Amino acid sequence: MQGSRRRFFQQSGLLTAATLSFPGVVRSKAEAAADAPPHRIIHLVADGTSSGTWTLGDYFSRLKRGRGLRWFDLLQRPGAVWTWMNMRSLNSSVTDSAAASSAWGSGSRVMNGVLNQLPDGRELRPLYSVMAEAGWKRGLVTTTEITHATPAGFAAVTASRSNAEVIAAQYLAGRVEVLLGGGRKYFDPKTRKDQRDLAGDFARAGYAVVNDAADLAQAPLDKPLLGTFASGHLPYTLDQLGDAEFQAKVPTLAQMTARALRYLERSDRFILQVEGGRVDHAAHANDIAAAVQDLVAFDEALEVCLDFQRRAPETLLVVTTDHGTANPGLNGSGSEYGSSSQLFANTLRVRRSFERMEPDFKKLASAAELRAFLKTWTDFEPSAAKADLLLRIAEKKAGVLYDGMNAVELQLGQLMANFLGVGFTGGAHTADFVPLVACGPGAERFRGFLQNTDVFRGYLTLAGIDFRNPDAPLLAEAGPRADQVEALPRWA
Repeated sequence: MQGSRRRFFQQSGLLTAATLSFPGVVRSKAEAAADAPPHRIIHLVADGTSSGTWTLGDYFSRLKRGRGLRWFDLLQRPGAVWTWMNMRSLNSSVTDSAAASSAWGSGSRVMNGVLNQLPDGRELRPLYSVMAEAGWKRGLVTTTEITHATPAGFAAVTASRSNAEVIAAQYLAGRVEVLLGGGRKYFDPKTRKDQRDLAGDFARAGYAVVNDAADLAQAPLDKPLLGTFASGHLPYTLDQLGDAEFQAKVPTLAQMTARALRYLERSDRFILQVEGGRVDHAAHANDIAAAVQDLVAFDEALEVCLDFQRRAPETLLVVTTDHGTANPGLNGSGSEYGSSSQLFANTLRVRRSFERMEPDFKKLASAAELRAFLKTWTDFEPSAAKADLLLRIAEKKAGVLYDGMNAVELQLGQLMANFLGVGFTGGAHTADFVPLVACGPGAERFRGFLQNTDVFRGYLTLAGIDFRNPDAPLLAEAGPRADQVEALPRWA
């Protein structure tokens, strides 16, 4: 054991004169790793998780699992660094996921909707390209399409985040070793616009290509890995829990993370991004039950990473989010707010996401049908008047007072607030500073109020890489004129 520690210190360049003089004084493996640069980095992103979503996720975890989120446990951990981070994009105080991940992935702020490219067309070298040259293996794991903005920000360069087919091809060109998530349609010749058999190209390049949970569990460990488990995004955790077919075909975020780590741990150095991406989508829809279920699923993936870190203390964990979305909050209800907790407990009774209810919702013809429909899937039966109002809004026969809530799913979220107690500020991203917690070797690099671009520089410094991308000055802080607002895109 002492010899193995000595070899570790020698390989890390950290064997000091003191330990050479006193070979009997041997520090623990964890103590030694804390002073060494990390050999493994795991970057975990609960996409679109506002501070209120973290809070409600913790409440829900206690209802469902009898304990809170591991995320909050990290804050009590000795040596953990907890801070806030400014996630603004180049052109707005409110960022989208492409600009957010690009800031982490290039060290430069870009326009919303863009991946690692400056407004003048200059392309930025993404983090995974730079680290690959230094011998680091790389992985991307997500519950969204694998080509979605957050994973793509670490590995792709394109003028628009919507260029998913281009992003998928760039993953192969860059030989990202592990790719697990949704988005099979961007690899399939039947659904790609250019009819390229990209999945076949991955296989011919030596990748194991898998399409369901069973194949993932049996995938060889000596091959890089492409796994796409849905044509689009993976189903919400809430919908997977009630569907045996989903459970058989679609792995959980924790299972994908564990499988990625099994492959990557065979390398001396690796970096892995893990994204709970559908928390954001649920918040966009004001679907709090789907959001907290997916946040608990993200927390289970975090547990996998914490277990790995216990076995490999040279691992740095960084856990954060890229922006807030819709800022949900549990409102005070009842006398002295005594009903709030009881209302929120009703989230346990919801059995389908708004997304999965939508096709059937569109077929409803009366308030009575809507009341029965919601009773079936959420256990909530609204009043006839409220049900009728929602249907009239859906049919464009009634409007809403705040234009930012003028969508059927958002009004359904407002209706469900009477049952669940949770209200939202809108359906879009918000300009929150976001929390970040880091633990393990190198955590000190993340102390103090951060800019999103500091993450890229921190990772490269810890990896011993001297590289910097060009950047561009922030655009004017002033927002658009009132007559320009409707023309602005709403990024997912």
